Amino acid sequence: MENKNIYFTKKNYLIILAGIITFVIGYFIMSGGNPENPAEYSDEIFNFRRLTLAPFVVISGYVIVLFGIIKNFNPSTDEEEVIEELPAKKSKKK
Repeated sequence: MENKNIYFTKKNYLIILAGIITFVIGYFIMSGGNPENPAEYSDEIFNFRRLTLAPFVVISGYVIVLFGIIKNFNPSTDEEEVIEELPAKKSKKK
């Protein structure tokens, strides 16, 4: 018996994996900025990369994961019924 209740296809899993990789990269970009001497103030924590770019990349990763979960790559049951109802072409033998 064939299981027709498979919700995710290979494309879904690849999109979800791409999203996970994207937000891990975003967290990696956000990390760092520690000064060598903790008693000194470092302006590195307020640069463009950590304050603007990294959160954008992280949120983009979560949106990609959400898209991978929501997107349905399987044809709907209505389309399958229409395809089954079409008559098969008869081959003409000469």
